[in-house]
Amino acid sequence: MSKDPFPGSGTPSGTVAFIAATPEEAACLQPFLRHPSPLPAPPGMALRRGGVGSSDVLLLTCGVGKVPAAAGTMYLTERYQPRALVLIGTAGSLDPRLGIGDLVVADEVLPADVGVIHSQGFGQTGPGLCAEGRLLFHNRFPLDGEMAEAAATSASRAALTCHRGRVITCDQVVLDPGLRAYLGKTFQALAVEMEGSAVAQVAGGAGIPVAVIRAISDEMEHDFVGLEEILPYCGESRTDLWARRYRMLTADGSILARAREMRRGTRRALASIGRFLEAFLPAIT
Repeated sequence: MSKDPFPGSGTPSGTVAFIAATPEEAACLQPFLRHPSPLPAPPGMALRRGGVGSSDVLLLTCGVGKVPAAAGTMYLTERYQPRALVLIGTAGSLDPRLGIGDLVVADEVLPADVGVIHSQGFGQTGPGLCAEGRLLFHNRFPLDGEMAEAAATSASRAALTCHRGRVITCDQVVLDPGLRAYLGKTFQALAVEMEGSAVAQVAGGAGIPVAVIRAISDEMEHDFVGLEEILPYCGESRTDLWARRYRMLTADGSILARAREMRRGTRRALASIGRFLEAFLPAIT
């Protein structure tokens, strides 16, 4: 019998939980769920349960950023106590070797925007947590090695270009190629995303093994500065949204082409996640 890639997972029918930030990312898993059904979820989130093989699988769409990711992970760990958590989604490249659609399997995640800032610059410390009767700072969160190995093997089986290494988490979308280069060099990281360290911190505290799987949606040289101006905001009418977008288009003629380029990259990344899941799901059922 092959070794369970999820240590401490208990019985083979134990629940595995998947987390995705956006509905598009969550949609990569939905076609593989048998008889999916909605479950209660925190406000702003969506939770579904379905069967995959002989296992129950949970799929939580939590929202973008560390706070929704932490809140969603806490909800899953306290209410369902899954035997493993898998975070899936897209990421931006911090390494020129990584191309659109490449898969990144994280060995560790760093909260790269948590630290101390002063006139001489920024120093990353990670969150300070109470442990051993004192405050200890956690500047990185190692991930489960056996889960990462199972994920990398599945990526190879799906004929995906796969990279393993460090991934950083920021509460900012990094659209500037200069900043990408700085972050990649500073943290020796492969990719940047917005949820991984929060999921790893909360699930790790509950003793639940975690995997962070990302597909590259934009490369090092891509310049998407300003595209945040086309996003819809809560409380904004459609008329105001399209008026703002029209003003952007008249001020910057390249914005439409760059938005389409970003969209194409996202679609290719999501397709890679779907191919990966098709190969990876049999390992957990």
